[in-house]
Amino acid sequence: MIQRIQSLYLLVSSLFYFNYWFFGMEWFKKGFLILQDVLAEITIPDFIFIIISFIPLIIVTLCIISILLFRNRTLQFSLSTYALRLSLFMCFFTIFYFYNVLQGLIDLMPSKTLEFLMYAAILNPFICSYLIHLAKKSIKKDDDLVNSLNRIR
Repeated sequence: MIQRIQSLYLLVSSLFYFNYWFFGMEWFKKGFLILQDVLAEITIPDFIFIIISFIPLIIVTLCIISILLFRNRTLQFSLSTYALRLSLFMCFFTIFYFYNVLQGLIDLMPSKTLEFLMYAAILNPFICSYLIHLAKKSIKKDDDLVNSLNRIR
């Protein structure tokens, strides 16, 4: 299970997204308030905040379930595809979010270490998307290998 490279990619991606959610939720709430001030003419409902704040947890869940389904490669591939789509959504949302609230969050940061971690949080969805993409490629490669072995018999 864990000796396969795609399991490692999915595990690292799920750990990164869990840290992204767990440690960044307080700053996400502060940034969401700044975003509501910046986009004053558009009212953003609170349920959108709730949905977007739990997308990293959904990605973590999909990655963990995908790791556990190592025997069923087609289901593992489709779950990884859903995780990749949600991760790409998080990439686009991160661009939009930090474009609007970056300066306000920098002003709120009490230390340079937290500011550095915020910049790392900006890169996190992009790194995780790449890792999930690599996992999908490895799952596909394994599936092709197994299917080619079945043809020989």
